[in-house]
Amino acid sequence: MKMIKRGGILLAALVAVSSAFTGVATADAAPPTPQPRHSATAQLTPLTTQDVATDAAVTCTVGQVRTDRTSSCASGGLRVDFYIEPEHQYQGSANFAWTSNVQLDARNRHRWTDRVTLRLLSTTVAAAELGVATITETCGHCTSTGGTPQITTLGTTRSWDIVIDSPGSVTSTDAQAPHLAYEAAPYTPVSIDLGPKLNVRCDNTPRMSPAAAGGCVYPDYTPSYNISVTGPFDQVAWHIDWAQHNLKNHWGWKGHGPALTRTMKQALIRANRRTACPSSIPRPPGKSCDEYPFASTHQGASVNPDFSCHMVPAAQNRLEGRARQSWYSANRLLEDDKFWVNVTNVPTVRSDAAMPPLVQCP
Repeated sequence: MKMIKRGGILLAALVAVSSAFTGVATADAAPPTPQPRHSATAQLTPLTTQDVATDAAVTCTVGQVRTDRTSSCASGGLRVDFYIEPEHQYQGSANFAWTSNVQLDARNRHRWTDRVTLRLLSTTVAAAELGVATITETCGHCTSTGGTPQITTLGTTRSWDIVIDSPGSVTSTDAQAPHLAYEAAPYTPVSIDLGPKLNVRCDNTPRMSPAAAGGCVYPDYTPSYNISVTGPFDQVAWHIDWAQHNLKNHWGWKGHGPALTRTMKQALIRANRRTACPSSIPRPPGKSCDEYPFASTHQGASVNPDFSCHMVPAAQNRLEGRARQSWYSANRLLEDDKFWVNVTNVPTVRSDAAMPPLVQCP
């Protein structure tokens, strides 16, 4: 019995040795070392005028990012370089054009879109003509859907409508950009953000319509409140025009003075109104007291002696105030957000005849 046991052990040892030389795997043998895949790298590049001419999807100025309060447009180039491994020998490259058009929703933080396009312009590597591209969105708090993988064939523009959601209700700011994952077998995948990250702020601030659904804006863009001297509150517009030209600091006049910053603090708003338009000032019949900078700014009269006070038609004053509140909401201007005030339709030649007489506060 002992001889048989020793013989079994010897037989097992011989099988193990034989496996090592023949390459036959056993249960305890280590898996073979995988061969290195060929590699690829990616980098953003500028687009040329010729590139744009061949791609109708490129709607932005070449090499620029354009934004306003609720939309952005970006375009650029992308080059993927391919290498043979393990020698790391350059094999060739593929050149792409990409675009990103974002439309935020100032009235809904849970659904906005980033329409992304990708077009293979040229390649010296055949594998790139059957590459697979997937688009997602880079951000901190948001989630995105719609980035289905698509094959990139030469000369064909692929597009994705990425639907983005900022969950929850707290005010949050994310740096966001479309993100590309691309693979052309047998090369390693590449992963890169398309263009610069832009800050998107979403909030559900009370008194900011609609508070329940919230909304999102680009907070780094400073919007302009336009008010016309030929509009329904022309007297208010003329007062602002006078104040921007005559006050020392030219408040809110872009290119001439500092921007205004909004306040939502009711105590400060009341203090600004009491200082600029105290009840002791007599109001002519049908007129009301109008102040600039607005009481709803941190440059109001209670904290800033460089202000203007004029008497304007009371109906116009109320109408303009409601219009500006709606504009605040449409642009989701929160506490300390900057904005400009742009008086429009002012005659090129300024004269007393072109301007109505203004009644300053006594």
